[in-house]
Amino acid sequence: MDFCPVSNTVGLVGFPAFGDPVAMDAYDPSEHAGEIIVVGVPCGLGGGHQGTAHGPNAARAAGLFEKIAALASTRDLGDLPLPEGSDRNELINTWLERLRPVTREAVLAGAMPLVLGGDHSIAAGSMSGACAGWQAREQVSPGLLWIDAHVDLNTHLTTPSGNPHGMPAAALLGWEVDGFSRVVGNDGLFDRSRMAYVGARDIDTGEQRHLEESGIALWSSNDVREQGVESVMAQALATVSPNREPFCLSFDIDVVDPGFAPGVDTAVPDGLSPAEAMECMARAGDHARIVSLDLVELNPENDVDGQTARIAVDCINATIAAMLQTGRGTEHTDRD
Repeated sequence: MDFCPVSNTVGLVGFPAFGDPVAMDAYDPSEHAGEIIVVGVPCGLGGGHQGTAHGPNAARAAGLFEKIAALASTRDLGDLPLPEGSDRNELINTWLERLRPVTREAVLAGAMPLVLGGDHSIAAGSMSGACAGWQAREQVSPGLLWIDAHVDLNTHLTTPSGNPHGMPAAALLGWEVDGFSRVVGNDGLFDRSRMAYVGARDIDTGEQRHLEESGIALWSSNDVREQGVESVMAQALATVSPNREPFCLSFDIDVVDPGFAPGVDTAVPDGLSPAEAMECMARAGDHARIVSLDLVELNPENDVDGQTARIAVDCINATIAAMLQTGRGTEHTDRD
């Protein structure tokens, strides 16, 4: 797979058009065991606003690479190239098909993918690839922690909006989602009993039915305020990683209240404060090794002076810093 080069542009003016990809050095994941591998997926087709396509470069412009590289060996592969075509669903599925083997091979080789979205539909590719890679390496599925204002459990039969960014978790947990389920495959499925949501507060009727039928664990943003971050995260992490097993983490920046973080696709009031979000992420990193990490739904077109991008980068940095400070690096030292 060839990647588009990383742009050094700061700000919206001059962001690359993600058209014809320029080949980078051939990526051999076996050469990057123990590293953090950054991959941009400038897909904004899954939500209501295509500005999330600029999310990867907004995160980079806010210093993401520099902060992470100061903590651990890190390589930024650039962005996956823009697929050709005009059909929305086919284009999204092509993004997912291209992304899945990147995270699978990185995890299999002992690296940790950090996937920059883009809208949350990309998690159907990033998380399924990570799950498949972990299963191939360790013969067990990882848990999945989803920190988000939404639960993304819709299918094409339940969605009120028709937007695919509300469907990746459904596909990853075994509900049939057109296109997504084929990409996820059997080895990309997560165990519903080891899935937990933190910060959710905007749940559609069909999603609520899926939650009730499956018994998936959920702590809302209100639960975080009432019980405190420490209590909620202890319960959520005991669900996804009861014995400190490695797990996957998909982080949607819209979990933060839009009063602090307006630069998102689908803003929902009454969210977490930046401090609460950072503490949630730090506690996740402190708990166990993270197999793969997403940062999604950052929309710089809706941001104010880059404040959402800075909060997002701080949250990711807090996660990785905590993981490394407790000796839970990217290599599989927990096997010994």
